[in-house]
Amino acid sequence: MRLTTEILNQLSLLAIQAAEQAGDYIRQFDRALLTTHFKEAGSSQSAQVVTDVDFACQDIILSILQPTCEQYDLALLSEEQVNEKQLSGDSTDLEAINLESTNRKNTSQKSTNQKDKKERREENTNSHPRLTKDYFWCIDPLDGTLPFIEGGNGYAVSIALVAANGEPILATVHQPTSNTTYHTMINTLGMTQGFKNKQPFNKLTENSTSGISSLNTLKKVNNTFIFYSDRSFQFSEHYPLLIKQLTILAHELGYEKVVIKEQVGAVMNAMSVIECAVMEKQNPQHNAACYIKLPKPQLGGGSLWDFSATACLATATDTWVSDIHGNPLDLNRHDSNYMNHQGVLYVSEQQLARRLIAMCSVLK
Repeated sequence: MRLTTEILNQLSLLAIQAAEQAGDYIRQFDRALLTTHFKEAGSSQSAQVVTDVDFACQDIILSILQPTCEQYDLALLSEEQVNEKQLSGDSTDLEAINLESTNRKNTSQKSTNQKDKKERREENTNSHPRLTKDYFWCIDPLDGTLPFIEGGNGYAVSIALVAANGEPILATVHQPTSNTTYHTMINTLGMTQGFKNKQPFNKLTENSTSGISSLNTLKKVNNTFIFYSDRSFQFSEHYPLLIKQLTILAHELGYEKVVIKEQVGAVMNAMSVIECAVMEKQNPQHNAACYIKLPKPQLGGGSLWDFSATACLATATDTWVSDIHGNPLDLNRHDSNYMNHQGVLYVSEQQLARRLIAMCSVLK
């Protein structure tokens, strides 16, 4: 069932309602009651931790969006629906969560068992209804669960509507602590527009430039190149060389320093780059930013629900988003919910993205 622009925009309003109601729940939640669990998912602790808040937010979102599935013949993929069957049954207190470095000692053993775990975790992936419907909701009720547990602000509610070909059509991202909502709508010309708190997100000021900068105009003075990364990546064998190459490239382009930020979830990492891209259009002397996830053989690398909404917002704001080869993200892959096969790349400037793709090609 192909959806009209009017229906798509109605669905966008429902997604905003769902995300903001989930955000209200998160803000009002009594953290003294927080209970955490572990699930069999991915290859990092960030992917394996879940709380009762994740499931409560999912219930709120589904109460609003589930009726649209029957009305418009949509499929639905939600992280915690997948993970309800993967819970280990173990719960723990907050002090037990901060064990990432200790757990890394077991990485080699986990890798050895990864193939068997994939069969157990994703046995129904190739028969999910998202593969046969024209569209599916792709939902992460609480991305950045680990930052949420730790009391940070690097988490968000993420909802996207994705077409059968993997193209993200609509997006809503809500950041509860700042009560900030990003979303997209389709205009009368069929173009996707980005909004932040109901205001045009990529609107340029009178003095801003609308064209894509060349590498020459990328050269900056007294500005910072920001590398957003998942915290687990620091344990990768590629991490030291990537940081070295990023530093060389940043200095070559005139940035005085490289700042590494590793404390937020995938959605807010991507949104940070998108924010930087919008600022770059308004002020060419702003910082540059990138978010890189290299391919890896282990399950992980983020999931469809981690990137569908932000990929849509990136497109709406002319922010570079692709896999590590420069191709569109495979957001409806048939054989897995994970993105480790091709990697992920968000960059605030498009010519800079091409330099990063070339750089990463030698690290894969």
